Amino acid sequence: MSSNVAKYSLLDKNLNKIYILLIFISIAITCLFFRAWNRPSLDMPKIDSKALRNSFIDSCVYSEKDITVKGWAFTEGNPHTLNRIFAMRKNGEWTELMSSSVTRTDVSAAFKNPLTYDHSGFIATRRDVSVKDGFNHEIMIVSFDGKGIGYAAKYHCQ
Repeated sequence: MSSNVAKYSLLDKNLNKIYILLIFISIAITCLFFRAWNRPSLDMPKIDSKALRNSFIDSCVYSEKDITVKGWAFTEGNPHTLNRIFAMRKNGEWTELMSSSVTRTDVSAAFKNPLTYDHSGFIATRRDVSVKDGFNHEIMIVSFDGKGIGYAAKYHCQ
């Protein structure tokens, strides 16, 4: 009977070691994915010399490590504009915010162009605990037309 207890005890110890190893591996993979998706700095896209004329920031909400920007932007005559939103850190480095498209039927209505600019809205956020000195209040919207040409507009949020 004691040999059976010893076998189970040894099996329990090995299972505990495997379990702890798997926990460390899962934590490491989670950290790697977080760092890959939340890189502190992303390359700035190539921007054409033309300014983005059709854009507006509805709201900017800042805290020490968070930023949320809501608004709309489009390139003239292009219903499928890709918008990328950047915020400037206090050290002068631009950081891309993670953005999602938002339906904005009001934009199409305002420009008297039904359905054309319905997908011009965006909400962009970033929570970055690695930021040591935070963000200043400079925002840049870069909108790309169907040919991949980028048009930029800068804003100073209050």
